[in-house]
Amino acid sequence: MICNPFCITLFAMYSVMEIADRLRQARIESGCRSALEAAQTHGWTASTYAAHENGTRIPKPKDIAKYAAAFKSDPCFITYGTNPQQTRIAGVSESALRQVVKFVMQHEGAKDADEDVIADLIIDLCHYVTRSGEGGLSNIVDFEMRRRAAQAG
Repeated sequence: MICNPFCITLFAMYSVMEIADRLRQARIESGCRSALEAAQTHGWTASTYAAHENGTRIPKPKDIAKYAAAFKSDPCFITYGTNPQQTRIAGVSESALRQVVKFVMQHEGAKDADEDVIADLIIDLCHYVTRSGEGGLSNIVDFEMRRRAAQAG
C-alpha cells in the first residue's frame, strides 16, 4: 500500500496537537492558570514550554517526563492519552480534587462551616470542574460559601 505523504504529515500534526492538548490539561489540573505561569513556577524557558503546549514544537520524551513530574501527571497520559494510575473521585482527577479541597479549606468561611456543608460544597464543585474546568474556581468557592452561610444562618 502506498501512503500519501500529506496523510503522514497530517497524522503527525494531529498527534502533536493531541499531546499539546493533554499537556495543557495536565497544566490546568495542576493549578497553573497559564503556560507562562507554569514556565515561571518551574524554571522553564517560557517560549519553549508555550510551543510545546500550543503544538508548534514536539516535546522530547525527557520534556514530557519533566512536565508530568511538575504537574503530578502521568507521562503516558500526556503522550498517549492513557492514564492507568490516575484516580478519579466524584468525576474529577485526584489533582483537580486536591485543588478544590484547597480552595474550599483556605476560604475564610470554612472555619465556621459545618462539615456536611463543606462536603456538599466539594461535591458540587467537583461537578462544576467536570463540566467547565477549573477556571474561576476561587470565585465560585467564595460565592458558594457566602450563599450557604446565608442559608444556614
